[in-house]
Amino acid sequence: MIGPDRPVAVVWSPPIKRFMSLGWISGAYNRRAPYTYDELAFDPERGQWENWYPEGKDWGPKFGLCKPPGWKDRELFKDVEGNIRPNWPDYYWLLGAANNCAYLPETGTFLFYIHGHTFRYDPLRRTWKDLAAAGGPQNSTPLKSQLFWGSICYDEARQQLVLFGGGNADTERGDPGTWLYTPATNTWRECPLDHQPPPRANSQLVYDPVHQKVILFGGDQLDQTIADTWVFDGRQWTQEKPAVSPSPRAGHALMWLPKARKVLLLGGYTVSSTVEYTSYPYKRLPLEAWVYDEGADAWQLIKRFEPAKDSPASPRFRVLKAAVDGDDQIALVDEERKLWLCRIDVASPDAEGRAKFGVKPGTVDRRTGPYDPEWYRQDIPLSNPAQVKADLDSLPANKWVLRPTPKRPAPNMDWGSAVFSPELDLILRFSGGHSAYSGTAPQVYDVKTDRYSIPVAPELPIDWCFSNDQVPGEWSFQGNPWMTGHTYKATGYDSRLKCLVFGPHNYTYFFDPVAGKWNRNTQLNPYRPSFYTTTLVSTRTGLIAWAFARNGSAGLWRLNADERIWQALPVKGELLDPVVDNSGVAYDVRRDRLLFFVRNDKSGCRMAAYDFASSAVNTVMADGNDKVTGSDRDKLNFREAVYLAKDDLVMIGATGYLYDCEKNAWLRSIFGSDDPPITKEGSYNIGVMYDPNRNLTWGVNTNSQVFVLKFDAKSAHLEAVK
Repeated sequence: MIGPDRPVAVVWSPPIKRFMSLGWISGAYNRRAPYTYDELAFDPERGQWENWYPEGKDWGPKFGLCKPPGWKDRELFKDVEGNIRPNWPDYYWLLGAANNCAYLPETGTFLFYIHGHTFRYDPLRRTWKDLAAAGGPQNSTPLKSQLFWGSICYDEARQQLVLFGGGNADTERGDPGTWLYTPATNTWRECPLDHQPPPRANSQLVYDPVHQKVILFGGDQLDQTIADTWVFDGRQWTQEKPAVSPSPRAGHALMWLPKARKVLLLGGYTVSSTVEYTSYPYKRLPLEAWVYDEGADAWQLIKRFEPAKDSPASPRFRVLKAAVDGDDQIALVDEERKLWLCRIDVASPDAEGRAKFGVKPGTVDRRTGPYDPEWYRQDIPLSNPAQVKADLDSLPANKWVLRPTPKRPAPNMDWGSAVFSPELDLILRFSGGHSAYSGTAPQVYDVKTDRYSIPVAPELPIDWCFSNDQVPGEWSFQGNPWMTGHTYKATGYDSRLKCLVFGPHNYTYFFDPVAGKWNRNTQLNPYRPSFYTTTLVSTRTGLIAWAFARNGSAGLWRLNADERIWQALPVKGELLDPVVDNSGVAYDVRRDRLLFFVRNDKSGCRMAAYDFASSAVNTVMADGNDKVTGSDRDKLNFREAVYLAKDDLVMIGATGYLYDCEKNAWLRSIFGSDDPPITKEGSYNIGVMYDPNRNLTWGVNTNSQVFVLKFDAKSAHLEAVK
């Protein structure tokens, strides 16, 4: 075993003639217990990892657990004692930088490009240094978004590092492209190329000293894995066309075998189509060993290791950590942190296995089922709009009725809302995050046909699928917005643009359901980017954002649809603060005002109104405010506050609570529901929308089941909340 969690890089160090583990990534914040040290060197005689402390430091035994100084205030490169070393445990998002390590034979040191910094580690002197290099792909973009899943390697002939791949870059491609670093001048520069490989993640680069080229194979394009081979000669990329290729994959290891004089590929993962809750949509591939001869442009399968207790497994969705020494001995650290040593005889290829398991170059592996746009049109009866209309016309009053939708999105879509497009008769939803759906494709439900669709196969952000946070960046390879930790009420609808609007990032994103595409504005949002508190609501004069100013208190902004920018509204008085999932806002059409609902700390509701004509904010003292509490088990949330125009009421989710705008009083009714009862999901795990075309209320639950309610005030048995 090594360390408490995953190593950042496994390398061979010629100066000390040992395999090393450099850094480790943990899901825990900071150190809370003794662990092995960050840098480890494998002692082959003892068969153990040695703590490779800086010289003169007594932080524990040579072998086993230790306790070096910790960090303060998340300092990246200096501990509390002032020692220069990376803060690996606090920055556990560095796991996206697993391939960003390269060995420089001229100096016997390792270079890392992580978090916009160029680090050097000297294993002989056991020292780290931030080189403070000029430029770099992360520092060249406006937001300096953290670069993940990229790869670097050292081009010995030209004495420069080559960086390619990775995502989360705020460029048009969503990746950094090709960059070069010159150690002699300590500078990065972009390599402007008209032709280079398509963007990809978790695809390692390796240098072939015989042909003096950098080799790239496959990778994760976030919506698929790919099997293509590219070479870079320092000036241009060329796509190779071998007769047979390893199957599509990412997270594989690529190494140069100095004795065999070939490139070795080991392991990898590919996509899966699972929709189980908190189950990563990736799967391990059998551990295969392939070698590539660039001169012959040929891949050969050497061995396919069948899963067994006595062999390592490929990573589930991360990068395989492996290295090779000067004698072609391979060291591999598997998902259980076990070290495996192996020699592979490349002189005996498996021709039969190559024919069986190899594929044509350029083959891709895509997710199927609910991740595939075509799936929603396959093996279902033709829609019958006339029958749908008849069903909606004959709905019983005051009961949530489940629509018999034949196919629906299957991934869990917790903690988000939905919007209704009256012009297009569509329900649009972009919901999930955290332990739920993390893809970039919204869901579209056609009310007239009772059919779902998705515009594209969703891109999924690897390490952030079912994580506890969001990708600390903006958009994907295809320019689609990353799903935030949740979406809560950060989606809205603009009737002039006829778009779903997603507003919790630095930029605002617009999904056009007719074109089936996202696009974004070019001006930073004036409010604080937060999926917790950004709340969007439609009005007759445009979409409104209720959020916090970047450096101040709560404010209101209106979307200028022509320019796609947010403009601040004047506010006379003090707005209520939006509260994550415990606040909501509705537009009162008759009085041209916004109604704000915020749950009290203990029980009940605080209310305020914003009048568009006067810009004044006034407290609303409604009858029953202190009694609107919900059940004993779950306090009432107010996120799904929906104005029912015909009845002049505001409905709170599917709870049965309604605010009477005319009487300024809270009312309560009990609505029936088909199974599974949407009423049990209350007001926080569903999207609730008013349909002005039919005077109906629509609800979508976490499993994308669609309900519809025909509200009739006369027969609803409304009672005052007392």
